[in-house]
Amino acid sequence: MRAAMGKARGRVLVTGSAGYIGRATVSHLVQVGRSVMGLDRVRAASAEADSVLCDLTTLDDEFDIRAWPQTVIHLAAVCKEPGYPWREYYANNAESTRRLCRAADRAGVDNIIFTSTMMTFAASPDRRSESDFCDPDTAYGGSKLQAEEILRSWQAARPGRRLRIVRPGVVFGPEDEGNMRRLIHALRARRFAYIGRKDTIKGCIYIKDLVRLLVRLIDDDGPHDTFHAVYPNATTIQEIVQAINSAWGWKRRPPTIPYRPALVAAAPFALIDPLGTRFSIHPRRIQKLYQDTNLSADRLFDIGFAPQYSLVEAFADWRNECDGALPK
Repeated sequence: MRAAMGKARGRVLVTGSAGYIGRATVSHLVQVGRSVMGLDRVRAASAEADSVLCDLTTLDDEFDIRAWPQTVIHLAAVCKEPGYPWREYYANNAESTRRLCRAADRAGVDNIIFTSTMMTFAASPDRRSESDFCDPDTAYGGSKLQAEEILRSWQAARPGRRLRIVRPGVVFGPEDEGNMRRLIHALRARRFAYIGRKDTIKGCIYIKDLVRLLVRLIDDDGPHDTFHAVYPNATTIQEIVQAINSAWGWKRRPPTIPYRPALVAAAPFALIDPLGTRFSIHPRRIQKLYQDTNLSADRLFDIGFAPQYSLVEAFADWRNECDGALPK
């Protein structure tokens, strides 16, 4: 293991380097003095990493892997949900990971850090640990779980290979274009309502803390291979709203709408916009506002990792990154 760790301290390949988490990860790697190769189907705007154009869904044995480092942070995925047909999740998350592992075999890669998702578990109020049985009920969660198993097979195929799997909750922060950004804008416009209740648990983590964890795991030699990346204490949707209010200086008190009427009201939008790309209202988004995603992050303490930002501090920092304005 000691030899493998020495190799891991060199250059790093980041798949999905042009994406939201990818850009933040590349930037942090450069800040801590690492050399980075970025791999994505689109070229990143930043010049912080050597950029290689590659669509992992078509990666084959003809692709030149001679310059690949021996450490890979595998972020490339489609994750917006709703947002894609079922097949696209499996093609981009599972099959792409299979092709990446095949290329990693040829390149001599021996160290992979992979971002999976909390959606490998079905929504539930039960607090789920890393060792619990996974039961995804979405194509996104199922495809990521399949990718985890593909990577475990890659690791087991040769002694000395190292794998770390990270299952983040909702990732939010600067450049976020997802649910947290939508929530901030909806609160500003007084167009947000709690669905069914205010105590829905939403596992989440600030982008700056997530990338710190990913880079930390490059060299981690601890007892675990799978980690949940969420705040240590269960975070409710009401606490998230309160943290946003605190950061932007608002006093928003959203109403609570009964779950089933809200679901019925959203149903027509699924008929005219099944993938949820045209309208912010969609039955799946209603479900996500109502259902708990409750993960245990105890294993982070085992390696001495703690978030640098509390929930309130994270939103305050995000506002500062926006110069006091709303996220674009």
